[in-house]
Amino acid sequence: MSRTRPAFTLIELLVVIAIIAVLVGLMLPAVQRVREAAARAQDANNLKQQGLALHNCNESVGKLPPVYNNFPNPMGGDGPPAGMGTLQYFLLPYLEQDNLYNQTAMSSDNCTNTALKVYMGPSDPSMPGDGIVIMMGMPYGGCSYASNYVVFGNTPGGSATIPATFLDGTSNTIVFAERYTDCGDTTVGWSMGMCGFPPTWPYSYSPADYLSLPLPQMAPNRAACDPAQLQSPYAAGILVGLGDGSVRSISSGVSSYSWNLAINPADGRAFDNTW
Repeated sequence: MSRTRPAFTLIELLVVIAIIAVLVGLMLPAVQRVREAAARAQDANNLKQQGLALHNCNESVGKLPPVYNNFPNPMGGDGPPAGMGTLQYFLLPYLEQDNLYNQTAMSSDNCTNTALKVYMGPSDPSMPGDGIVIMMGMPYGGCSYASNYVVFGNTPGGSATIPATFLDGTSNTIVFAERYTDCGDTTVGWSMGMCGFPPTWPYSYSPADYLSLPLPQMAPNRAACDPAQLQSPYAAGILVGLGDGSVRSISSGVSSYSWNLAINPADGRAFDNTW
């Protein structure tokens, strides 16, 4: 007797493939949401660590570093540690990076070829996989976060202190915010100062800018990235570190008025209902 071997028909195979495709289509958004939630949690943790380091620096030195200048001695020094550098460099001892801080002489620009996870945004589409960007032929660790120039300034020796210069309250003032590492013609490294743009925003500030600073870009593609603005990799809002050490997501619907008040630590005005 001949025995017929069971097999799928072509129609049955097509039905199975269609069912698998539907299931994959249903699962992908869920997987993407989980990945984005994990990335946002890491972003928030990075900003939280930077905020706590800022408070520890304030308690230890009695003041906060400038965005890029001499600190804590207004006259600087050859070091090591370096007498001139970025705010991010001067926070290293409070981010468990004492060795890197203490082996750097002259300027933080000499911290080349060093990528630090705490300054790398996991969703920053412009951050290289190894965290290294090139500026003027030199390698630097990229930086996905900007310090608030309006808060810290660039006075030698530092001019900001907690709570004295935060007249509106530390919980109402942005000290750090997300940004793209590589945007337009601007590439930013956490130790970069003399050889490029320090990781801060806006790059200059005057009273004429009051209430006129632009809103951040929400998830712009690389071609549309504007270095005169901050960028969030998330369409719904931007993560910021506040002066009290907390981290908050600011909605894409925030008004320009409230955004500018949050940038200024001493405007004396109240936010509107979009904050």
